[in-house]
Amino acid sequence: MRGTNTFRLAPTRGQEQTLFQIADNCSQMYNQINYKRRQSFFSEKFDWSTDEFYYQYKGLVGSATAQQIINKKNEA
Repeated sequence: MRGTNTFRLAPTRGQEQTLFQIADNCSQMYNQINYKRRQSFFSEKFDWSTDEFYYQYKGLVGSATAQQIINKKNEA
């Protein structure tokens, strides 16, 4: 059996705002990728590239996070 550790975050107001901004940017990126792919599917052009979103959001959420969002969207 594996043990688990539970942590409780206690961010300051500034840290909490930053976390919400990062989370909001992540959801915007995911939704924009989803919208582009959906429109691509219906127009039968199948342009599923995500480079533009990666470069747009890597400065806002970090490059590793942007890559993981793209990977999760590819799995879906």
